Amino acid sequence: MKKRTVILFAAVVIVVLLGVFLLKKPAAEYYVLKRTDVDYKILASCTVSFPEPYAMAAKTEGDVKRIEVAEGQKVKKGALLLQVDDFKERQNLTIAMNNYENTKLKLINSREETYPRLKEQLNDAGAVLADAQNHAERIKVLSAAGAVSKVEMENAMTKLDAAQSKFNQAKLQLDSFAKSGAAAELINQLNILNAQVELAKRAVNEKQFVAPYDCTIVKIDVKEGETVTAGKKALTILETKPWVLETNVDQKELSFLETGLPCFVVFDAFPAERVKAHISLVCATIDFAKGTCNLKLQIEENKAFIKHGMTGSVEISGRNVSNVNRNVLALPANYVLREKEGDFVLVQTGKGIEKTRVETSPIGEKWLSVRNLPEGTRIMLPR
Repeated sequence: MKKRTVILFAAVVIVVLLGVFLLKKPAAEYYVLKRTDVDYKILASCTVSFPEPYAMAAKTEGDVKRIEVAEGQKVKKGALLLQVDDFKERQNLTIAMNNYENTKLKLINSREETYPRLKEQLNDAGAVLADAQNHAERIKVLSAAGAVSKVEMENAMTKLDAAQSKFNQAKLQLDSFAKSGAAAELINQLNILNAQVELAKRAVNEKQFVAPYDCTIVKIDVKEGETVTAGKKALTILETKPWVLETNVDQKELSFLETGLPCFVVFDAFPAERVKAHISLVCATIDFAKGTCNLKLQIEENKAFIKHGMTGSVEISGRNVSNVNRNVLALPANYVLREKEGDFVLVQTGKGIEKTRVETSPIGEKWLSVRNLPEGTRIMLPR
């Protein structure tokens, strides 16, 4: 009796284990072929290329007088960042500007006072000469009639000669001023002095470090009171613009790419962060040696950890192309048997499973576009 009970118990255990095994055995997986839009993903490595840190170096030697900013500070274009002692340069600028203004006044005087004065003197001398000529002509007539003495005649001619001499002298002075180029010489001097003023201004400006654009102060390499030499790096700045990354993708992906497409970037140093970006430029030329084309991606999120030169990977959502990845008979790639004779799938029919040759085109890494099977075909997953 005891032996029979043991046998019965063992049989029950076997039945239970068999049932559990049958329940756990997975059912055959299948995929029904249908028209769909495949979300095409393009994967590539990328590098942060812009903006680049810019090192501002001293143009001339001098002592650092003031540092107006701190590391990490954001500043606007034109802001004074650092001042090198410019006492000597400002003195030279003042002297150059004074010389320029003095010569400018001389030119104004020559145009507005000297020439008009000489012309007025000539006009006065001309009027005196005309009166002397008229008087001399009248005396000649009277002298011929015996109405005046010889002395009066001589006096009239003497006055005429004096008036003519004064007129000639005034005309000579006016002609000499106009022909001598006095005004032209002053203009030439003014141009030279203006160049000296500009050089003096430049010397003053070279003692200042001014932000060339909106930027962030990355690093300050000098201290107040320190003497800097020409070419010594004083500041490193970074332009305030969105980060731009560069990547190269296979030329076969070109049909799926266009400006504005969204993507996600994961940096190697921060693998847990997915950063939003979009394509800002698709290069029109192809590197035939590598078979790739260049893309520029613009970051849409301001992440403090992003630095120039960082590397990472990007996942781009390719655009939908009719009959390529839009409204196509799409099949997951793992349903295809790749053999020497070609590609095959296991088609489920009313008679069972039939191994059937299939014609496909790849849609990325995970999907295929099927050309020779009808919609609704049930395809079994190979084991």
